[in-house]
Amino acid sequence: MFKQMMDGKFGYFKMVHGVTRRMVEQMPEDKLGFRPVPDVRSFSEIVVHMYGFLDSSMQMVKQGKFVEDPNPAISSRAELLKFVDSQFSKAMATLDTFTEEELIKPLEAWGSTFEAWKMPSFAYDEHWHHRGSLTVYLRLNGITPVMIYDYQH
Repeated sequence: MFKQMMDGKFGYFKMVHGVTRRMVEQMPEDKLGFRPVPDVRSFSEIVVHMYGFLDSSMQMVKQGKFVEDPNPAISSRAELLKFVDSQFSKAMATLDTFTEEELIKPLEAWGSTFEAWKMPSFAYDEHWHHRGSLTVYLRLNGITPVMIYDYQH
């Protein structure tokens, strides 16, 4: 049941990822460090968080334990897009290997215990949440973001 749910949810997410990737391409390289106020993540840091957590959430299911998100130093849009593509590919490859048994095992993270299937769902929700921030960051830089439901490209 959970495997089928994950496959359906992330089948759709593959289209969502394509739109998000195009948003990353829209931000000028000299604006990747943009943050509207000092105490928030920069555009690049948000993207790294989104895609780092996507892969680490899948690794948590597979390994049955908490996995830290990667936090690489990114200095160019090409590096950021390479990270996005790598993390997405790894996450989707891991998702394809999930068994129903792995998805229902308890997993401890952030001081709580969850069924493992919830971790990828958290990453899915987290992606949408932060993609809204990317939209605002683009607009604050005078850039009209791609339509968030433009799955044809």
